[in-house]
Amino acid sequence: MAVEVQPQCFSSLAEAMDEVKKSGMWPTTFVSGPSEGLPVHWHAHDVHAYVMEGETDFLDVQSGARLAARKGDRVVIPAGTLHAEGVVKDRVVYLLATPEPLSSREFLAMRDPSSLAAAQA
Repeated sequence: MAVEVQPQCFSSLAEAMDEVKKSGMWPTTFVSGPSEGLPVHWHAHDVHAYVMEGETDFLDVQSGARLAARKGDRVVIPAGTLHAEGVVKDRVVYLLATPEPLSSREFLAMRDPSSLAAAQA
């Protein structure tokens, strides 16, 4: 499992929403404000993040690569994948898609890397 950035997958909100609808996933929006980056973490659910505005990068812990993400890109983060969002200079607006409707507490939960092995058992 690895983070994947798929460049220039859509050019409008309507196109991104069409992709989410076709996938059967559930959309929500998230705004990531200015930060020096997030700590390494994982999520319990698959997340597809459509970058609607701004730019950042994502650390894929498995490969050690930092993957640039900007407006029009889709970032695919499989459940249980260790990753971290990089520096955000202004803000990044995402259309997030998850496999089921989740509360913001559930889909934003950043789980500690040390708990991953226990969760996968």
